[in-house]
Amino acid sequence: MVWVHADDMMTTAGKVRDAIARFPQAKFVVLANIPTDDDALAALGAGAHGYCNAYAAPEVLKEVAEVVTRGGLWVGESLLSRLLAAMAKNFGGNPAPAAPPDGPLSRLTDREIEIAREIARGRSNKEIAGDLGIAERTVKSHLTVIFEKLGVRDRLQLALICSRLPPL
Repeated sequence: MVWVHADDMMTTAGKVRDAIARFPQAKFVVLANIPTDDDALAALGAGAHGYCNAYAAPEVLKEVAEVVTRGGLWVGESLLSRLLAAMAKNFGGNPAPAAPPDGPLSRLTDREIEIAREIARGRSNKEIAGDLGIAERTVKSHLTVIFEKLGVRDRLQLALICSRLPPL
């Protein structure tokens, strides 16, 4: 894995493309001094596997490294929410999964399905916790179990699974 420092939004995509050309087998994470959704999209579009604040806490950077090493993508919550909301809009505004008996969500509990629906709508953990009257760490715990049961790596993959299912 290679960490690329983005100090100029106009050159981020170019830096990523150059780095990929030099080290095609590596996974790249862009560190931005002032992260923006547009810069993140440019970096990801150029082939980066992650995008985060250059001043993130060491624990966050460690988590970024773990996600990217496992094959996932790392983007900020703002961009992820935008992507999921756009997906929800493109799928009729309600990618909420029903749980057919033989479908991929059949392994989930009712609460896990409820949380999967909210993720597919682009909701943050904090928003889900507030709406459901549970702690944010409980939402994170449910997501860990959901990801494991469905074999997905991140919220975006979960939303894609949900978007392919019929609405309630």
